[in-house]
Amino acid sequence: MPNTRARLFNMLSLVFLALTALMCVVFAALFFAAPPSAALVTLTPGPTDTPPIAPTPSKTLRPTNTPTTTPSPSFTPSATTVVTGTAATPTPGPSLTPSPTRSPFNYVARVEYQRSIYGLNWAGVAGLVYGLDRRHQTNILVRAWGDAPLGEAGQETASGLALQYGVSGFEFTLGSAPVTGAWNVQLMGDDGSPLSDVIAIEMNSDPRFNLAYIIFEQNH
Repeated sequence: MPNTRARLFNMLSLVFLALTALMCVVFAALFFAAPPSAALVTLTPGPTDTPPIAPTPSKTLRPTNTPTTTPSPSFTPSATTVVTGTAATPTPGPSLTPSPTRSPFNYVARVEYQRSIYGLNWAGVAGLVYGLDRRHQTNILVRAWGDAPLGEAGQETASGLALQYGVSGFEFTLGSAPVTGAWNVQLMGDDGSPLSDVIAIEMNSDPRFNLAYIIFEQNH
């Protein structure tokens, strides 16, 4: 038994020696069989490409757009005939922001120039008087004065005597044809105090407007 094991180890040793010798022969053959050009080439790294420095962008000042102010269209009121206590002249209509004002008199008035109900053979002043309830008021004293035929002394009448214009109608005759001149009309109280402002009337012999039609309205 010991002899058999010793022979086995000897055989393995011979096998390993034989394999070692074979490996040496193979490496020697490979070494001597390599061509001369197969020499090792040492790669020398070239200069490192340094990335160019990006130029710092300069700030280009753009022209500043200076806003221009475009004028907005102005409000131009249409001309209407507004009668005040002193003159009947074309004045601008109501403003954009009207401020309510209260008349110091109990009655306010508006004038409408039109053709007379009598046609072209007459000229004069007429109108109506309304109370707070929008009903006709009669027996209100109306005074008119100015150019001929009324004169400075003037004439007086009462609302309700000229029913052809309405229940509270009044009338003053200025001529038998269209006339030219200026007159004043005002409501008066029984004690002679004014109930309205002085309403100015003007005519220029225009047959289309030979009647000055006045509407008095009580406001307080």
